[in-house]
Amino acid sequence: MKITLNTQRPEAAASMMYINAMKSIPEVSINDYNYDKYDIALIMTYDHAQIQNIKQKHPHLKVGIVDPRGQGILPSVLHSDFMIIDSIEMEDYWSIANKPMFRYSEYPIMPYLKKKHEDKDKIVIGYHGNMIHLDCMATTVTPALSDLGKDYNIQLMVMYNGNPPSGKEMWIPKNCSIKHVWWSMDNYVNELAKSDIGIAPNNMIHDTSTKHLTKTEHRFNFSEDDYSLRFKMPSNPGRFLVFGKLNIPVVADFYPSALQLLRGDEGFVAHNPQGWKYNLERLIKSSSLRQSVGDRLQKLVVEKFDFDVQNKSLLTFLRDTVL
Repeated sequence: MKITLNTQRPEAAASMMYINAMKSIPEVSINDYNYDKYDIALIMTYDHAQIQNIKQKHPHLKVGIVDPRGQGILPSVLHSDFMIIDSIEMEDYWSIANKPMFRYSEYPIMPYLKKKHEDKDKIVIGYHGNMIHLDCMATTVTPALSDLGKDYNIQLMVMYNGNPPSGKEMWIPKNCSIKHVWWSMDNYVNELAKSDIGIAPNNMIHDTSTKHLTKTEHRFNFSEDDYSLRFKMPSNPGRFLVFGKLNIPVVADFYPSALQLLRGDEGFVAHNPQGWKYNLERLIKSSSLRQSVGDRLQKLVVEKFDFDVQNKSLLTFLRDTVL
C-alpha cells in the first residue's frame, strides 16, 4: 500500500499538522503528484477542487479528503472515496455524504513534558488559538477570571497570531495581568508550558431569540434555564490535547469533543461564568488536583491520541475499509 498526502498550501496550519503527524509513516509520501505510483491519495481540504479531476484521470486511485471544512465543499466530498475528519462534530455533519470516515485528531508536534505542580502565589492561566475564541469568551470566561482576580494573583497568558491586546478588548478580564505571546511552534514549549492551568473556550456568541419562538403556539417547553450552544462544525479536541502534551490541566467550553473526552478525571467543562469560576477555582486552590488532572489528560493523549497510535489505526482503516 502506497499513499501520498498532497496540498498546495503546506504552510497552512492544518496542512502542517497533518504532514508532521503522518510523515513518519513509511507508506506515506508528501506532495508527490505522480499518482500512478500510489494506491491512495490524501488531499487536504484546501485542494478539494482537484479531487474530481484526480479521480477522472486516475480511476484506480482511492482519494480521501482530509479535514473537510465548510459546507461549500460538499461536491468535492461526494467525488471522494472517503474522509479523514478530526472530531465527532465533523463526523456528524459529514454523515450527509455517506462516505467512510476515519477520525484523526491533529495538533502541533511537541514533546511530552512532565510538570511538577506546586503551591504558588501567582497562577498562570494559558490560552492558545485565534482571536475569535478570545472575543467570544467575553461573556463566559472573562467574568469568571475577573471575579477570581479579586482573591488570587492571576496572569492570563494568551498565545495567538496578531498584535498584542490594546487593553480595550472586551475579553480582557479585570483584576488579572495579561501576557501576550506570539504564536510559534517553539513557544508551545518555551512559553505556553509555563501555564498552571489551560483554558479552551470554543463556543460562539449567538442570538438566542429563537428560543422565544415558544411565545407562539409552538411552546417547545422553553425555560429560562435552558442551554443554547453554538459551536463550529470544525470544532475538535486539538486545543486541549496540546495541554495534555504539556501536562497541564484544562477547563474547556461545553462542546461535543470536550464533553466526550473531559469527564472530570481528564479535565473539566463549563459554560456559564459561574461554572468557569467554580472549575478554575478548584484548580487554582489545589496543586495536587492540578497534578492529578494534568497527569490523566496526558495519559489520555498517550493512549489514544499519540500519533504513533493514530497512524497504526489509520493504516488499518485504509487497508480494511478503503482498499
